Amino acid sequence: MKRSVRIGLIGAGFIGRSHGLAIRAVNAVFPDCPIVAERHVLADEAPGKAERAAAALGFARSTADWREAVDAADAIVIAVPSHAHAEIARRAIAQGKPFLCEKPVGLSSDEAQSLADAASAAGVVNAVGFTYLRSPLVRQARCLIDEGALGRLLHFYGRHFEDYLASPDTPFSWRLSAAAAGRCGALGDLGCHVISIARHLCGPIEALVGSSTVRHPERSTGEAGSPRRKVENEDHAAALVRFAGGAPGVIETSRVALGRKMDLTFEVTGERGALRFEAERMNEIGLYLDEGTGSGFRRILIEPAHPDYAAFLPAPGHGLGFNDLKTIEINAFLDGIAAGENAQPDLAEAARIGRVCEAILDSAASGRWIERPEDPPLPERTRP
Repeated sequence: MKRSVRIGLIGAGFIGRSHGLAIRAVNAVFPDCPIVAERHVLADEAPGKAERAAAALGFARSTADWREAVDAADAIVIAVPSHAHAEIARRAIAQGKPFLCEKPVGLSSDEAQSLADAASAAGVVNAVGFTYLRSPLVRQARCLIDEGALGRLLHFYGRHFEDYLASPDTPFSWRLSAAAAGRCGALGDLGCHVISIARHLCGPIEALVGSSTVRHPERSTGEAGSPRRKVENEDHAAALVRFAGGAPGVIETSRVALGRKMDLTFEVTGERGALRFEAERMNEIGLYLDEGTGSGFRRILIEPAHPDYAAFLPAPGHGLGFNDLKTIEINAFLDGIAAGENAQPDLAEAARIGRVCEAILDSAASGRWIERPEDPPLPERTRP
């Protein structure tokens, strides 16, 4: 018989609801999953929110205390703002309970690395929600690169633009606070996704030089008569990068890109071909192979031959959505629990991605190239 695992979901906001839907769907979509996901407890500190969400998503119980949820569950999904990640994760680690944490993990790469080290030492399975790495077509792009279809990689371009803060009249929120979201703003929320994809397709980043800007330095709190608050992290950032394999690249992110709703776009060019992808059209990918025809990019629709798509649909071109990617993510997490192995990307990968984000800001401040930005800082005693 399959093993049943009681899931504790912490957070009932937008991303928490997506996880809740995925937990409900995972065993129906992936009947061969070795674990049955039991919707056991849902926690949210907002009065009444946990109770309403638990009823809507079919969780057996609810609580306003996340500690109670960790203690009662067998595995945890952490879907709350960044400042709360570490304390929840540490409680799960102390109890030996597997957990999936939303990106970017904590307030800094140091915090993410500390959690990765603690989980590794305790043998606790973990995963991180870099959702777009779960896309069947992003994974198909990796397959094509690994097969050599593009030849030696020549360059990469990637961006993640959205416009949820494009208006200067949009009130201050937790994402603009260093204490709640961390030092990285657009990078921590959006840019980390395109960095995760860049590394997945092209390998480690060997060096970078970056820039960053705050377009709207102050925002209203939304309360009449209250003083405006200073925005504490960047609205836009960009970097020239060099991958360890030698290819150069450009990475850019913005939360003030008017008209862009979910513009996660990348293009990879090799000696024999190229790929391009746009998440606003996430069920197709462009492929060009230099076969002497001069025909340009060919549009390839998602189909059952692509990773995980057949679990949802037998027909090509019918398409998946964001919540489906979360279902794929939860399935990978459960597979990891069954195997006793981290589901990639894990906490250690989140720390590497976080160090790249921070290096872009460091470079923007200094105006200098930064070498080996993914490496953890040397302990004080070993520095020259």
